[in-house]
Amino acid sequence: MAVRGRHRRYQPNRINRASLTVTAGGAGMALPLIATGVAHAADVDTWNKVAACESGDNWSINTGNGYYGGLQFNQSTWEAYGGKVYAHRADQATKDQQIAIAEKVLKGQGPGAWPVCSVRAGLTRGGGAPAVDPSGGSPRTATAGTSPQAVKRSVRDVKPQTTPQSHAGTAEMYTVVHGDTLSGIAGSRHVEGGWQRLYDANRATVGSDPDLILPGQRLDLHGRAQTPAPARSAPAKESAADKRTADRSTPHKAAPHKAAPDRSTKRHTLVAPVNAATGTQYHAAGASWSKGYHTGVDFPVPTGTSVKAVAAGHVVSAGWGGSFGYQVVIRHADGRYTQYGHLSAISVKDGQSVGEGQRIGRSGSTGNSTGPHLHFEVRTGPGFGTDVDPLAYLRAGGVRI
Repeated sequence: MAVRGRHRRYQPNRINRASLTVTAGGAGMALPLIATGVAHAADVDTWNKVAACESGDNWSINTGNGYYGGLQFNQSTWEAYGGKVYAHRADQATKDQQIAIAEKVLKGQGPGAWPVCSVRAGLTRGGGAPAVDPSGGSPRTATAGTSPQAVKRSVRDVKPQTTPQSHAGTAEMYTVVHGDTLSGIAGSRHVEGGWQRLYDANRATVGSDPDLILPGQRLDLHGRAQTPAPARSAPAKESAADKRTADRSTPHKAAPHKAAPDRSTKRHTLVAPVNAATGTQYHAAGASWSKGYHTGVDFPVPTGTSVKAVAAGHVVSAGWGGSFGYQVVIRHADGRYTQYGHLSAISVKDGQSVGEGQRIGRSGSTGNSTGPHLHFEVRTGPGFGTDVDPLAYLRAGGVRI
């Protein structure tokens, strides 16, 4: 049974702060909080200790939890650092091949990529180079459509998070990736007229909210503004006599504009931030909270549990939040803000668009907390003190809790 975490007086310490790991663009592996040293290597013995901690030294493990192999690579990180040169997934690669990719992750992200096991194994960036031979084949490394020659290629020059548009030059089209904003794209691609021109040229793709762009969308960088086509209405059936009578008796009037739909009454579908029962309830009274009551609802879950965005939105804050520890705050299309506190890992960054149900981090016990849990709030504004009943909000969106 999961421990029901409760708040306590905030006492920051190095262990608390260092327990966070951050992921870039949903890559799934942790980024270091503090980079130290200039070397980026570790010997095989150290990697064996990391694997023993992460997977029980099972280099071909696949438990279905989204992490693969002895060093527990997330699939997107395995691909970003060139792992597919060896095998489709880490659990299908040899030990030496997994270590070769781990060396690249260590160089790019530091030992914080393995937040717990790096400490236990003594993994640092300053170790000796491992004596491994990733070119060695294995029956598990071959995948459909992959030749042995392709598997043995060097990954020396593979760069993490390389996307086709990174070398597109003056390309007319751009594919949105995690973390993009229209203003950022317009600035980096020198779009004449800025993000407004970019939005006008891609309204049909982006939709009504320019803040909500999604990975995979294709944007025309230099297109003309798109004018929405007028809605077609079915012609009314009337006789010629009726029409003549109406023309004689009724003066011409301009057609009235249709009233915009009321967003406050529009039904919306939400998802639960974690799959768990609730703990400390909203408005629970006590001296542990600065407002004299609990401003959110707690979900007691083990550290490392995936935390999901309850709806699509725009990240307005991702980082340290004082007594809330590491947190994420998201603004949604209905004007509400949701907050996810005490995280041990963050998978998004400020300004990023997220989709409903997208993992935004992992639960933990950072900040003012006495045990692992997720603190979830719903607010009318981005800051503390604007809280509303979070369970009522979720239930109105169809979540059964």
